[in-house]
Amino acid sequence: MKKILSLALVVVLIVAMAAGCAPKSEPAAAPPANESTSGENAYKDGTYTAKGDTDERGWTPEVTVVVKDGKISEVKYDEARAMNKSEDAEYIKSFKDAKNVDIVSVYKQFGEALVAAQDAEKVAAVSGATGSFTNFKALAAEAIAQAKDGDNLKDGSFKATGQTDERGWTPYVTITVAEGKITAATYDEASSNAVVFKSEDEGYKASFMKNKNVDVAAAYEKFGTDLVAAQDIAKVDVTGGATHSGENFKALVEKALSQAK
Repeated sequence: MKKILSLALVVVLIVAMAAGCAPKSEPAAAPPANESTSGENAYKDGTYTAKGDTDERGWTPEVTVVVKDGKISEVKYDEARAMNKSEDAEYIKSFKDAKNVDIVSVYKQFGEALVAAQDAEKVAAVSGATGSFTNFKALAAEAIAQAKDGDNLKDGSFKATGQTDERGWTPYVTITVAEGKITAATYDEASSNAVVFKSEDEGYKASFMKNKNVDVAAAYEKFGTDLVAAQDIAKVDVTGGATHSGENFKALVEKALSQAK
């Protein structure tokens, strides 16, 4: 009996010694704030915006990415350009109310008169928009000067831009020359204070749908929802019907997210 008790005591002592020598396990460190527990790279919470280069038609691509709890939660992509007076319904109405003049019709008359006269100096004044007419004559002459090749006009499209006024409107004239003659001319005034977005421009959307059978607003929205789902721009397919915009989207998302690293 004493031998059994002694043996039991020895076993207990060995177990106790072994437990004392075993390495202690440290508690797992809590992941830093905004870091994914899955091991993926997380982003800093915030709102990040990136803009691309303005194209030849005046559209500037822009993406806004919202990061919440280390993940992309919202994405908005669009392309904007300065709004023209001839597109600004509020301005058109206020001008009509104040002067009883349809500014869109007047601007159209400017262009038609230049096509008929083929010379800015021979364009007769159009009543109702004196300041715009003065701008038109000067800028039309400047655009025609760009198109001059000796006594002839070079085929192509030529644009002249004037000084921005105190309200932020910048006048411009664009003329088109074909077979040595002015075939089209447009006058307008653009404001960077007011912009129009492709996703909201009914005329642009209708044209895009007609030419490519693509709903540009839906395409832009899909860019964003796909990125939120994938959390990785490399996994977003932008090769649909708005490929050029898709390429802009991918580049700008990478630029925006680089700010969130």
